[in-house]
Amino acid sequence: MFKKNTNNMIMVHLVVLAFIAFVYLTPTHFDFLMWNVFLALLPLDFALLALASRLKISQIIFSGLWLLFFPNTMYMITDFIHLQYISTALDVRYQYFNYSVLAAGIFVGVYLGILSLEIMMRIYLRNRTGWSVLITLGIVSWLSSFGIYLGRFLRLNSWDVFTNFDVVIANVQSSVSKHMFAFVGLFALAQFAILIAYHYGGRILSSLDFEEKIESSEKNQ
Repeated sequence: MFKKNTNNMIMVHLVVLAFIAFVYLTPTHFDFLMWNVFLALLPLDFALLALASRLKISQIIFSGLWLLFFPNTMYMITDFIHLQYISTALDVRYQYFNYSVLAAGIFVGVYLGILSLEIMMRIYLRNRTGWSVLITLGIVSWLSSFGIYLGRFLRLNSWDVFTNFDVVIANVQSSVSKHMFAFVGLFALAQFAILIAYHYGGRILSSLDFEEKIESSEKNQ
């Protein structure tokens, strides 16, 4: 499966690199998108490495890295906050450019995260239907939302777990508040809805492909 999808993986990486280059070379207000989209690509790479791993220990390590960096993908939803730094009037042609760049970066980042999660479920969930999927998506949504809170409000990064672990623990303990529970709860629900729609929407496409194969084989007979 990994070798068969080499071209697809290359295409995804080329799109990300092209977007980063575009933001770098054009006069936008959103240079931060280069770094955020790059961070959103890492969970996909970790998921692919976990999928390709033959040793159980390496698969566990890459899976842990995936979970640690996954919130960086859904974090990009909060990047819409940067609209406040530009005019929100769509009657100005230059704003079309700003809106499209920001929206493209956010959608690409979120999509990369969803794609990485689907790969992880293929690794660990043999039957990707029913309660096992709902529970998995619910847990991931909650953990990701908490990670987003730590990043957006406490300005912590995923790698701080390795470089400033004591600071991370202290900030997690001090972050417990009504504001934290409200933010995490609402964003967990938002992510859960997005992940459910993508997962079951993808199953519709898979079933259509399967039906097309059956119809073509019947015609050949």
